[in-house]
Amino acid sequence: MSGTLVEGIGQCAWWGLSPAKDLAKDCLEKQGPLRVLCVGAADVRHILKTMCSGRKVEFYVMETNLEQYARIMLLLSVALQPASCMGLQEKTELYLDLLGNSMLRGPSVKFLKRAADTFIKMVTDEGYQREVLPMLDLTAMKFKERDFLEGIFKFWMGDFPYEMDKLWDDRVRRFMGVRYDAGRNAFDYDYSMKLKERAVLIEFNEYALWRRMGVAYEVRDGVYDTPNRSLCSGVIVMRNGAKTLCRGYWGDITCSPYITHGVKCDLSSMYEVRNRIQVRTGSEVAEYNVMCIVHTLLTGTEYTEPPKPDRFSFNGDTKKATLDEVIEEEEEEEEEEVEKVEVKETRPNKKKKDYIQLTQPHNKDVTVKLLPLGTMDALPNKTHLQKTFDLMYLGASQVGHLTPNMTTLLKEDARIVVENVKYVVPLMSVNEEQYIPKVLKLAEEAKCAVDGKPKIMDDFITFTYHRVDPS
Repeated sequence: MSGTLVEGIGQCAWWGLSPAKDLAKDCLEKQGPLRVLCVGAADVRHILKTMCSGRKVEFYVMETNLEQYARIMLLLSVALQPASCMGLQEKTELYLDLLGNSMLRGPSVKFLKRAADTFIKMVTDEGYQREVLPMLDLTAMKFKERDFLEGIFKFWMGDFPYEMDKLWDDRVRRFMGVRYDAGRNAFDYDYSMKLKERAVLIEFNEYALWRRMGVAYEVRDGVYDTPNRSLCSGVIVMRNGAKTLCRGYWGDITCSPYITHGVKCDLSSMYEVRNRIQVRTGSEVAEYNVMCIVHTLLTGTEYTEPPKPDRFSFNGDTKKATLDEVIEEEEEEEEEEVEKVEVKETRPNKKKKDYIQLTQPHNKDVTVKLLPLGTMDALPNKTHLQKTFDLMYLGASQVGHLTPNMTTLLKEDARIVVENVKYVVPLMSVNEEQYIPKVLKLAEEAKCAVDGKPKIMDDFITFTYHRVDPS
């Protein structure tokens, strides 16, 4: 392998390396409200999935970069768009577009800028933030972190050039080295050796396109020509013997965002195979899963509509539009556009703030508290947090925090969920085999009992903590 593991998965995680999980299911025996410490999840997939359970949950979230916090705010805001402003399909497409595409469609760019304008006011005005998005709690963050967040949002609103396509290509070239000219063959090797067996719903063609271009979800025929500024972060690099802050794309270029929503589905028909070919792709499964989550968030009921026809069904029995109907529809759209223009001309030209609108989820008993960066080791010293958490989630990159000192935060019989490395494409097999024994050793030292016998094909490794207080 010409690139290292870090070069492949990046230094800033924009999406997780495991499917979305309802963390409340790991605490079914616990009654009442849940308090969850979520470290290194990288996005909001677990939060949204758990919100659909209807349980009262208080999330304490810690990541490694403020840009990740900005993205948490962004994706939560997309999911909480009111139905009067955005339909279910449009909301799903927007969520996936901002989550996993390096280049965006025009409507997504407009939303990103409007959201940034709203977020600037939220991080600078606590009263406004509690009014607009009360489920989000920023009170634990430092003032300098809020100032930095404001700078991130201003960058999202900027119009100066940001060559995302070039930055992506530079990362791919650096990682692949001499294999770059045989890129598709190299992508096929990575796919066949890891994802083909473990993530059967991901299709090679969509995976190869994402590896080359950084566009994972083309859910609508559109022009993806504007950089996704929310995927930009800064890292410290050495240049001419001096440390320099370099802004660019420093995220994953090997594993793909399909893993978060596109490798598992509760609908069995999504796994249908015809002529030894999966009829569904990772992007189609992700679209359906996100649609189910968003629908449940705003209504409190399960999404029961069937998914779109698969790519081999030729729309099945769906009624085909005739030429006359198409012409008639186009004429109606033209009339609507004319009416909109006439109304716009008669309205007074009022200048107003272009803030996004948000609505309360059906489950209003969820709080997301963002913790200051780099304070994980200091949490056990917070007396008000000791013996308070029902569950602790650790991303694969944060498993080192599974220590005896950290377990002082957990209640008796608290649950611990650790992300596995099942979908980490650039991880060599010898390192992969060492991961679970390493986690088990850390868990044993922290007085945690493993649930079952974990295997590399598991998405997560779960433990139960048993407190042993000194007499």
